[in-house]
Amino acid sequence: SAAPGYGGGGSGGGKGGGGKGGKGGGTCKVFFKNVLFETTPGFLMGKFRKFGYVVNLDLRLGPEGRSKGSGTVEYGSAADARRAIEGLDGVEIDGRAMIVEYEDASRGGLATYAPSQARAKGDKGWGRSGPY
Repeated sequence: SAAPGYGGGGSGGGKGGGGKGGKGGGTCKVFFKNVLFETTPGFLMGKFRKFGYVVNLDLRLGPEGRSKGSGTVEYGSAADARRAIEGLDGVEIDGRAMIVEYEDASRGGLATYAPSQARAKGDKGWGRSGPY
């Protein structure tokens, strides 16, 4: 009997091979974005469950606890993850086309913002062309 609700069975580990190996099993994880802030995790779980066993759904939240409209879903198998990408990428959810793709292990939690931050810090190098 599967646990109702979302994010329930976190302690099992399943076929994933031990503990917090989330970064290692990249092919079982998908990344989604362009979801309305008001779309609930439960609603999203219902959509993602249609394609296989969902180990975990992580909806990213901002500092105020409000949805950022993106997150990750970890499936029990790579085949389930692939089916979800094929079945949900571009599908309209609450009036917006959701983007679903394989989670990029190098992306990490906030890597979407990292390149612009890195360029902002290295900005001093761009000022060479002036006074020379």
